[in-house]
Amino acid sequence: MNRPILTTPQAAKILGVSSRTAQLWIESGVIPSWKTPGGHRRMFESDVLAALAANDDARPASRRVLVLAPGRDHAGWESALAALDLEEVACTDNPVAAAVALGASVPEVFVVQVGHPADLGPEFLSTLYRMPVLNRLQIVIATRLSAGTVASIVGPGLPYKHVQLGEAPELLTPELVRHTALARLALQPLPPALLDAPFPIRADEARRLAAVHRAAILDSAPETAMDNIVQLAALGLAAPVALVTVLDEDRQWFKARVGLDMEATPRSWAFCNYTLMGPGVCELSHLDRDPRFADNPAVAGAPHFRYYAGAPIVDDQGFPLGSLCVIDTRPRTLDPAQVQILSRLAAQASSELARRGRARSR
Repeated sequence: MNRPILTTPQAAKILGVSSRTAQLWIESGVIPSWKTPGGHRRMFESDVLAALAANDDARPASRRVLVLAPGRDHAGWESALAALDLEEVACTDNPVAAAVALGASVPEVFVVQVGHPADLGPEFLSTLYRMPVLNRLQIVIATRLSAGTVASIVGPGLPYKHVQLGEAPELLTPELVRHTALARLALQPLPPALLDAPFPIRADEARRLAAVHRAAILDSAPETAMDNIVQLAALGLAAPVALVTVLDEDRQWFKARVGLDMEATPRSWAFCNYTLMGPGVCELSHLDRDPRFADNPAVAGAPHFRYYAGAPIVDDQGFPLGSLCVIDTRPRTLDPAQVQILSRLAAQASSELARRGRARSR
């Protein structure tokens, strides 16, 4: 009987670890393997699965959720899942896109929303479950159909959890906690340094700060993609200063910068505090006439800033980590086309952060 043979990256995907970690396990003998004439490691799939079963704790939970649901219900799912301790939430209304997403990054939980019996594709779910890389996936069927109806359609042999859909999305949260390994997000107190901050603070600032540290971008090395974004912002908006900022508890750190020598400022100096408060472009003109900023060291003294415009840079869960901003020494206003430029470049920076996070988690 033929036994499927795997490469190291394929084994890593089944194990839910990075290729480097899988390589260490393989070379240390945890997983039996051999070398091809070309020097590449190969192993039997059965040995990888045996190692996985014998070392359950070695495979970290992905804390990712994929939801297959009609587009009109995505906001409700995002709201329900926002209260859970997750790294990533993705929603799609396309089964093919869901299958591709499952293959690219295995989540901890796959939620399928079902409105009518005909919507439930047991062959689709059972095919997913038979794949070694997905056979530990927690499948949740969320529906208004009765548990008996779902069971009669799915049939025996496919492990899944049945969650009863209600009218209010927030009612899904306790159901998901009850039926899966997902946990509620632990509420975190606001750092004492921010309790009396002289700038506005988001209602979810503690969670935003957790997202900042989870992104692991603070004090990271320069990256060409981010450097290119600030160069484009400075050139496209004719601004002497352009920055990619990240705001933590007490400082504003510059991931990329044009026209400014310093690497960081105290957070109390950051105009970006105001950008974090909303989803759109924040534009501040005549900074020296605004009582909120007239005493700011960068306004009252050199380099005598007079204008700021920033757009939030957000992570996969929508938390603003900082901003892409342009600053000028003269008052001005962006026209609609320039607002679009800044917004699109900020979106590109957000996408770059998401790509960076996915690469780090592999």
